[in-house]
Amino acid sequence: MKWLKKIFSKESPPPAPAEEPPKLDLSRVDGWIADRSADSGFEGGVRSLYASIEGVARDLERDLSALESAEPAEEAPPRLLKAGTATRETVVRQMRVLAGKLAPPRRVDQASAEEYHSTILKLLQNTVQKFGRAQRYTAALFPGEVEAIKSDLGAISRHLSELGDLLQEREESLGAHREAASAAARVREGRGQIEALRAEISDGEALLSRLRDEEAGHQEEIEAWSRSDEGRRGREEKRYLEEKMRERDQIEMSMRDLVAPLAKALSRAVKQDDSDRIALQHREVFELLIVAPARALEGDASGALSELKSKVDLLGLRDKMRERVMEHIDHLLEDRPLHLLKARHSALTAEIEELEESLSKRGGDTARLKAKRDLVRQRISSLEAELEDRRRSLALLEDRLSGDLSDLKGRLEEIAESPLEVDPYR
Repeated sequence: MKWLKKIFSKESPPPAPAEEPPKLDLSRVDGWIADRSADSGFEGGVRSLYASIEGVARDLERDLSALESAEPAEEAPPRLLKAGTATRETVVRQMRVLAGKLAPPRRVDQASAEEYHSTILKLLQNTVQKFGRAQRYTAALFPGEVEAIKSDLGAISRHLSELGDLLQEREESLGAHREAASAAARVREGRGQIEALRAEISDGEALLSRLRDEEAGHQEEIEAWSRSDEGRRGREEKRYLEEKMRERDQIEMSMRDLVAPLAKALSRAVKQDDSDRIALQHREVFELLIVAPARALEGDASGALSELKSKVDLLGLRDKMRERVMEHIDHLLEDRPLHLLKARHSALTAEIEELEESLSKRGGDTARLKAKRDLVRQRISSLEAELEDRRRSLALLEDRLSGDLSDLKGRLEEIAESPLEVDPYR
């Protein structure tokens, strides 16, 4: 029966995929904002107010002409007649200046409307202030004509007030658009900084790769030289040199051991020479025997040893110490162990110098290779540190761009009143 159920059962359709929100390229954001900020209602309102102001301007010109041609009442007092007639010319002249500037601009965009509103409002305020001083006598003589002009000025003031309200509403409505445009500018700036930094990092990584190849090349040359016959002979000479230097160190230690039993006597002799209790002919040799016997033996130390023997009784040594010093001096003078050590030391020193010179000549090429390699290693280390700093800066910029992009997305969605995505790299 299962097959029968399958035949008559209806499979539920798969769920429809969620519709993705539209995506807006960053390069199109400013145009998108400009399209959304266009308000036909605003432009229509501005045109309507401009037309009303133009109508009032025509009415004002007609009423000014009526004032110019008006005849005063026959019963008007002479003084009022004279003053009213004089001020009529002033009023007409002031009003015609205003009427001549009421023509609105051809464009109906916000900037033009704001400039027109500001200019006409200041002109109207100045004109009304002057009219207020001049119109009293004129109004007394021509009341109907002046009242018509006052009505025209009131109409202009109302229209300007309506235009100001319209501009304020427009400014408030454009706040979100300006903030979105500013957010888009921040995203573009951040994207530019990121792209420039990524290019620097890419160039630095390419240079780092070349430097590492160069370092590897130098290292291969060094290792090839080390494996060559020349390198093998150099290593053998170096080992031989190290052996000879150790042997010379042993001889110098033996010299110090031979002089050690005389250390106290030598020190007392030098101190007594300082205090003028005795006078030493070989003082410098005495001092060298104390601190560096090998250098003392560069010359003949026999004279210094004989002088020490002659002055032992003056040094205030105990009897046993004095006997040991005398016996040791005799041993050094008669058996001449220091002389034998000196001869071996001189021979080793000459051999060491010869080996060092040979190694210096032999190792010139490899030393230059090592110097080049070490210089490249320094550049690699410095470049690695620079790249690490740039990567950290890049991470900070990317975090900042993410925040700016999120801010831009939110502002655009507020304008669109629907979900929206932004591609910052297009």
